[in-house]
Amino acid sequence: MSAPSHPPRHRHPTSRIPPRRPLSAGHVVLVMLVATVVGGLLNAPGIRKTANAQPVGITRDLARLVAEPLYEVSHLLRIDQFRRALQAATGRSGDDDIDTTLPGPVAPDPTTTSTMAPAKRAFSPTDRMLVWVGGDSLAVTPGQSFVAAIPGTEVAVVVGNAVDGRVATGLARPELFNWPQHMLEVIAQDDPDVVVLTLGSNDDQILTGDRGVGPFGSGPWIDEYRRRIGGMMDTVTADRGRTLVWLGVPIMRNEERSETRYRVINDIIREEATKRPGRVFYVDLYDRFTVDGGYADFVDGVQVRTPDGIHFSRDGGNAVAQMVIDQLGRMYDLTSWRTAPPTTIPLPRPTTTTAPPATGKAPTTGRSPVTTTPLRSR
Repeated sequence: MSAPSHPPRHRHPTSRIPPRRPLSAGHVVLVMLVATVVGGLLNAPGIRKTANAQPVGITRDLARLVAEPLYEVSHLLRIDQFRRALQAATGRSGDDDIDTTLPGPVAPDPTTTSTMAPAKRAFSPTDRMLVWVGGDSLAVTPGQSFVAAIPGTEVAVVVGNAVDGRVATGLARPELFNWPQHMLEVIAQDDPDVVVLTLGSNDDQILTGDRGVGPFGSGPWIDEYRRRIGGMMDTVTADRGRTLVWLGVPIMRNEERSETRYRVINDIIREEATKRPGRVFYVDLYDRFTVDGGYADFVDGVQVRTPDGIHFSRDGGNAVAQMVIDQLGRMYDLTSWRTAPPTTIPLPRPTTTTAPPATGKAPTTGRSPVTTTPLRSR
C-alpha cells in the first residue's frame, strides 16, 4: 500500500525575503556623524550667531573656535544659501547677519559751525513732530508712557505708535545688535525729527567687535567707548534737522555697580552730548531717581521702580516720559500755535452813488459802524 500523498506546501512570499541585517555600531556612528556635519553646514550661520552671542569668556571662545570655521566652509560651498532662501521665504532675512562695524565721531564742518543759538523750530497740529522712541529694556516702560502722553501736546506723533525696544543690547556687543546700523535703517525709512534713545545699561563689559577692548574702565576701554558713543550720536544727527535725546542710565539697587560703572558711562554720554550743542541733548535719570544719595523704590511716596531694582514701574515710566516732553518743550516751540495772532478778514469799502448834499456835511446812512469778530486759527 502506497503512502498517502500530501499537497505541496506554499510559503508566503514574504517568508522568502531574507531578514534585514542590523547596522553595525560603526555604521551607526558614521551615519550620525554625516548627519551632524550636514546639519551643521546647513545651519552654520545660525550656529555662528549663537556662538558669538554667548557671554564673553572661555565658553564663547570655544564655541567660536568651532563655529567660525564651520561657517567659512558652509559659505565657501554655498550650502548656507539654503538657509538664507528659507529665511527669505518666511520674512526673516538677515536673522543670521553679524555686523561688528561701529562708526566713529564725525569731525564738525567749520563752515556750518555757529556760536549763535538757532531759532526754535515751531510745530503745530498741521506740522507735527515725528518722534522715534527706542533702546534697551529700560526704554520700554517709559517709552510706552511717552507714546500714551505725547498726543496731549497735539503737535507730535511717535513712529509706529510704538517703542523699538531691544532687550540686553547696547554698543558693547555689536554682534548681538548693531545699533548704528539699525538707526541708519530707521532714518532711511521713517526720517524722524527727533530720536529718543535709551542705551548704556548693558555696556559695562568688555567691548567686542571691531576695535574691541577690555576690561571695563581701562584707558583703552574709555577711549573706544567714547568713540562709539560719539559715532552713534553723529550717525543719528548727520542731518542737521534731526536731534537726539539720550536718556542716561538711572541708579539701580546695586549701588556699587551704579557708582563705579554707570556713572562712568553716564559721564561719557553727557560729555559727548555737550560737544554737540543743538543736536544732542542728555537727560539725567540718575539723580532724578536718587533719594538721600541712594537708590529708592519710592520717590515722593510713589513707587517708581520694579522689584528687580533695575526697571521702571508704570509711575516711574510716566515720570520719565514727562521729563522727555519737558525737554522737547525746551528744544522746540510746541505751544505758540495756541496763541497765534488772530486772522482777520478785511471788509469791502462802502461805495456811494449819490453826490454829497450842498451843505458840505457828510451823508448819513443811518447805520452803526460795522465791526467784525477776529477769527482764531486752529
